[in-house]
Order: sequence, then C-alpha cells, then structure tokens
Amino acid sequence: MWQAFQETRQQGTPLHPLQVYCMDQQIARIDVPNHWQEGVELLWIRRGQLRLKIEEQLYRGGEGDLFYINPREMHGMQADSEDCLYFALVFPLSWLAFAEPDEVEERYLHPLADHTARVLSRLPADTAALAAPLLRELLLWYQGKEPGAWLGIKAHLLRLYQLLYRDNLVRTTGAVGSAQGEALREIARYIQQHSAEKLTLQQMGEAFHMSPKYFGAYFQRHFDCGFSDYLTAVRIQRARDLLARTDHSMELVAHLCGFSSDSYLIRIFRQTQGMTPGQYRKLFQGGAADPLPAQKPEDP
Repeated sequence: MWQAFQETRQQGTPLHPLQVYCMDQQIARIDVPNHWQEGVELLWIRRGQLRLKIEEQLYRGGEGDLFYINPREMHGMQADSEDCLYFALVFPLSWLAFAEPDEVEERYLHPLADHTARVLSRLPADTAALAAPLLRELLLWYQGKEPGAWLGIKAHLLRLYQLLYRDNLVRTTGAVGSAQGEALREIARYIQQHSAEKLTLQQMGEAFHMSPKYFGAYFQRHFDCGFSDYLTAVRIQRARDLLARTDHSMELVAHLCGFSSDSYLIRIFRQTQGMTPGQYRKLFQGGAADPLPAQKPEDP
C-alpha cells in the first residue's frame, strides 16, 4: 500500500489533502516496513491486534486503540492476529492552518508543524473513546458525498487536537529531532531512492561511512531486521503500490522495484504476501489501493 520509507507520493488531492487507508489482514497481509512522511498519521485499530514500532518504541495495540504518529517519525506495523483491521488517516498539518494567524494556529498547530512539539504516540483509553465518534463520523463523510462533508472532516480533526491539548498529550520535541533519529531517516531515504538498484552492505557502509559489518549490526539494532530482509520488504511494498495503481506489465513492475526478473518477483511476492502479484492486482482493480469498505465502520 504505502511506498516504503519516506512517503513521497501526494496524500489525497490539493482540495482534499486527507487520505484514508483501510488495512485488513483478511484481505492482504499487513507488514509495513519502517517509513516516514511529512504529514500526520492517525492509526485507529478496529479489530484484532497490531504490533507497531514508532521511532525506538515498541507498542502492541488492540481494538479501539488510537495512535498518533507525528511528522517525520519512523514507524512500521505488522498484524499480530489474523483478523487485524485498522484505518490510517494521513494529512498535512498545513491543511488545518488558517489564512489569518490566530491563537489556534500560533499556539497549538504551529509548534506541531515546525517540530518543536509532538503528540504522545499512544493516546490514553479515555481520549481514544472520546475521539471514536469523531473518527467514525469522519470516515462516513469521507466515503460519501454529503454537502459540507469536508467542512465536518476538518472540524472533527480540529476537535481532536482540542482533546489532545486538553488531556495534556502534547510535549516539547524529543527523539524526532535527535541526531540519531535524523541519521535513521537519512538511511531510510537513501534506501527508498535506490531500492530499484542492486544494493549491498558494502555500498551502504561506504555511503554512511561505516564498515559493512558495523553497518549491518547498526541496521539490525535500529530497524529490527536484517538489511537484506528490509530491502526485500521495501521492494515488495513498492510492487504492491504499482500493482494496485498501474497496469504495468509484471516484467516492468519487477524492473522498477529492483527484482532481477518477473519470475523472481512472483516467487518472493507469493512467499511474503500469501498470493501472487496477479491475484493481488485483481483485489484492487480500478486503481484504488486498499479502499474503505462499503459498509459503515463498526461502532467501537
């Protein structure tokens, strides 16, 4: 679904910058490698269990849990149960800004946008419970064409920020502005930019001024998997995106993602996703990757 590491494609449209993703383990495997984006991501678990890593912190979430991922925070997710389902809402903070500066923008939104403040990753159960009706109605508006729906969506997001400040869930910037955090984002950016090429530990070590052995150990320690497995996950996520959103041939998809042949792509895709690339493409014909379900989201 997501292009791995830094999310470079535009989220939503210029008039509707919010993008909602529905991730359902019962449809396609949930295994999102560490990545980051400039926008905010709200992650609302509706069913099952989800394992997350946000920066250096590990979390396990269940039904009803709500996580806030600040701009530029490294994060990745894996399903912890076969019935896992979650919604991810991604949007730029600039979308909520006002044409005329006021207290809302200067005191509450601007510090979050310029990384001098951050929201705690895991929201308390009481806050999540109060946010649930807002998110449920927001998702219904997002799916429909009701007049004024986007006014309601924007208003509900602002209401959510009021809850975050009221419940004292905003802190001055910590790890996201650290030197190590920036180094990890730079490694992620480099891999994303060069994932279609042949990458080795030797090349990565040279690019980041480490010996291959030290880089491999450093990578394992901070990304929780070996470099080779990680690179494969990046390429698979890129393949998922291309399969869902384009009609490229399997040979071209393999080439664009860094696989040596279409047969190798098919083999690795089946091993990691539990289906062939062709079967995955059929799930998302029409170019709408990971669409929202047609039915009303279940009440919490």
